[in-house]
Amino acid sequence: MKGILKRFSVTLTAIVVLMIVAALLIVDNVGSHYSITQNLLNDLPQSVVSEKKRKSEVEATCLLLLDSSQENFEVNKEHLTDVMHIMRVSCDIVDLATEEIPDFYGYKTSVIGFPDLDALRQKSTDLLEWVQDGGRCMLFCAPAGTPTFYFLSNYMGVREGGNSYADFAGLTITNDFMIGGNGFNFHWGEPMTTAINCLLNEKAVVYATSDDKSKIPLIWKADCGKGRFAIMNTGMCEKATRGITCAVYSLLEDACVYPVINASSFCLDDFPSPVPMGDGTYIRRDYKRDIKSFYSNVWWPDVLALSDKYGIKFTGLLIDDYAEEVDGSFPQQRDTERFTHFGSLLLNNGGEIGLHGYNHLPLCFNGFDFKGKVNYKTWKTEEDALTSLNRAIDLNNSLFPDNEVSVYVPPSNILSAEGRQLLHDQLPQIKVIASLYLPGEIEYSQEFEVSDDGIIEVPRVISGAVLDEYMRWDALNALNLYYVNTHFMHPDDVLDEDRGTVDGWAKLYDNLDNYCNWLYSSAPNIRNLTVSDTGRAVSRFDSLSIERKDSDGKINLRLIGFYDEAYLMVRCNTGEPKKVSGGQIEHISGDFYLLRATQDIVEIETGAAE
Repeated sequence: MKGILKRFSVTLTAIVVLMIVAALLIVDNVGSHYSITQNLLNDLPQSVVSEKKRKSEVEATCLLLLDSSQENFEVNKEHLTDVMHIMRVSCDIVDLATEEIPDFYGYKTSVIGFPDLDALRQKSTDLLEWVQDGGRCMLFCAPAGTPTFYFLSNYMGVREGGNSYADFAGLTITNDFMIGGNGFNFHWGEPMTTAINCLLNEKAVVYATSDDKSKIPLIWKADCGKGRFAIMNTGMCEKATRGITCAVYSLLEDACVYPVINASSFCLDDFPSPVPMGDGTYIRRDYKRDIKSFYSNVWWPDVLALSDKYGIKFTGLLIDDYAEEVDGSFPQQRDTERFTHFGSLLLNNGGEIGLHGYNHLPLCFNGFDFKGKVNYKTWKTEEDALTSLNRAIDLNNSLFPDNEVSVYVPPSNILSAEGRQLLHDQLPQIKVIASLYLPGEIEYSQEFEVSDDGIIEVPRVISGAVLDEYMRWDALNALNLYYVNTHFMHPDDVLDEDRGTVDGWAKLYDNLDNYCNWLYSSAPNIRNLTVSDTGRAVSRFDSLSIERKDSDGKINLRLIGFYDEAYLMVRCNTGEPKKVSGGQIEHISGDFYLLRATQDIVEIETGAAE
């Protein structure tokens, strides 16, 4: 009997061991098997890309008035022409210092891009008559207290004031003037003296004020006869404020229509990669773990939780090794367990893997001036740089052969002209470069566009997990101009004091969650896309021009450069969309609607006649 029990005990132990081994194999397989999510969009045919923006076919509907004799002429001109171009508002540009003002009745809208309205001279009465007859005029600059301003001020909604300027250091949006903007406060701290002191009359509808006790009106509109004035009393003229300029212009017409991208994408730079470098002091403080354990058991599960909660499709950017090799001896990464595990989970969650580099050295060659901002080695030859990139691509291909590497993110967002040319000439599979939207001293900054050489530019607007007021301001402006969100963070953000590690990962995660909650509540129909699909969406946006004709409460659009679909923002200041042919329309919030065009001819019935 004892022998039988002994043999039974041995057999039971063996069974338990086999079960444990099987369980371990199952866990390992979870991390090593992956599936690729099919791209939402196809690449745009070259025939469409090459014929983009056929402006000659679109008649100018806006008169943009500038004055080269007044201050900030070049800055104002660049800002306004950029916004009008992005919105596909076709303009005739007139410099009052050298040209005469044409007949206002040849245009639907006009934008005045200078503060001293005396430059209008006798045409100020023509402007007023045109507005009262149905014209729409936007004043981009805080007006100077001149006779012409006082002549027009009451019609612009000003009851009194305008003879002095006020200090203000922040802005509060008071309603649904911008998507996601209701109650938004942006306080920059350093006072600006670029707004006139004024009180408004009953005609004015205020959309933004200073965030101090004075509540200086900064943005408002005022109906005038059959027409309308919209006023920017702010002096904001930066790339980061294009969205608010777009929003003010969109107040002019009874229904404003402009193309958008409709995409939300999130990048994980340096992921997958070796264990991130940095100080794990605060990880140990909060989690009693080392860095490797923290990433596997805390950070990554939280990132996946965000993905599951909001439907985010993360784009990871692979780094092979952090060694600063530049001379051609690029050993293949042997410790691939971490790459396989995290990469598979990323792909299984609908994401993709792009290229950050073999190491974290930007594609910059001998002689590149980093201006003392960073201390990176430069590449000695293009052959070495190309060999390193191919080594990283080989690592992806060996681990994830079904994942196409088509996105490149420059390390530290630095990319030389020679490095970019190398990508174009030698790595044709790289179709998208994702760097920065806002300009820096040495960084590679971008627009949302297809470049002349065919590479799609998809800049990241915001980054990290601190997500302070300025970041959210940038995000708000991009959302309203492009209906886009582009964000990136590094795994080692949580190891860097400048990026919030002292606050701890729990606080940083809350910041990310709060931001995502704002984004997807404000833009409930924005598409979650990988960066490569966002690139395809950008190519459709970039190819598009709009020809518009209105009649009997209907907006008729001809979409030039249309391929298979296009997205347009529709702001209905009067009425609302009742019927659409050639597409479908969804309400976003307030007066904003998102139109998905499925044909190149679209008709929107609003019931409001311009």
